[in-house]
Amino acid sequence: MSTSEPAQSPSPPHIDQPPPLTDDDHQNNDNDNANDNDIEADDDDALERDSAFGDDASENSKTSLTSGITKYREEHGRRYHAYRDGKYLFPNDDQEQDRLDLHHHVFNLVFDGKLFHAPIDNPARVLDAGTGTGIWAIDFADQYPASHIIGCDLSPIQPGWIPPNLEFEVDDIEDVWRHSAPFSYIHMRSLGGSLKDWPLLLSQAYMHLEPGGYLEVVEFEVWVYVQNEGAVGKPEMIEKWQRGLKEAGDKIGRSFEVARQLRGWLEEAGFVEVRESVLKVPNTPWPKDRRQKDIGLYQQQNMLDASSSYGQAHFTRVLGWRKKEYDVLSAGVRNELKNLKYHLYSNLHVVYGQKPKK
Repeated sequence: MSTSEPAQSPSPPHIDQPPPLTDDDHQNNDNDNANDNDIEADDDDALERDSAFGDDASENSKTSLTSGITKYREEHGRRYHAYRDGKYLFPNDDQEQDRLDLHHHVFNLVFDGKLFHAPIDNPARVLDAGTGTGIWAIDFADQYPASHIIGCDLSPIQPGWIPPNLEFEVDDIEDVWRHSAPFSYIHMRSLGGSLKDWPLLLSQAYMHLEPGGYLEVVEFEVWVYVQNEGAVGKPEMIEKWQRGLKEAGDKIGRSFEVARQLRGWLEEAGFVEVRESVLKVPNTPWPKDRRQKDIGLYQQQNMLDASSSYGQAHFTRVLGWRKKEYDVLSAGVRNELKNLKYHLYSNLHVVYGQKPKK
């Protein structure tokens, strides 16, 4: 078991809490910060009883769905991708797929059903890089039947019945992109901890956009904050979990700390009109406001599930923990997530930029 103590979690950034995103918000809210306007907590005792839910490329650039791709790695009761085995340390089994779909619902609640925030209008070609279960790409394809959407991922876990204007491919977005035609819009979400070279990836996205096209990246910060930390302190197990994730990610060169750097990376890649909004998202149903409480309720279940998927391979493969040791930590994390005395929240960054029209 690793004995080194990673750095302490940073203090929460100074951020104003924006309302649901609108086009006007993005014009006037370049880097709105999420913590001045605290979320009002629900002091009702009933809160304690509020339970959670117990030819686009050459043939060489794609990988066909062969038995080799679906010969998954089984480890400690979880299943992991086979293609480029070991690059992505999060599982792809049914349990994780359910969590990813639940997380998509959280995004829908936070964004009031909006699938994107860049000012696009019926884009001709769309890429969802790191599509996961493909649920975002499917929703986008349904809403924009005139668009052609490609979803790309290391795991072939997407459904077979999909809209006719959507296709999925198994590929590594960290490889050289060989798409034969440019995209109007590229979408990336929840890739923190998965990639070695973000600037390189964003530069490839820039190269494969048509002039005037947009890239949008949506990422949570890795750190969970406590709004009432002065009164209740920090949750010890969650802090230990986060520090371990950061340490493991840094060791393998796939950092979790990307959200706050996205705007600068997009600007360095050449994007213009870069806009960033930061939203304060409750991680449990402690807020008084009904909408925020609902978001917290679903996000709590996502976090409870993530306590297993987000970390097991990092702690056992990278940090040298035994499975039983991680199980104890994971149980402690879940207990603290259920303790509503901690007003837990995370900052969600939405960043988009445009490739110059000329």
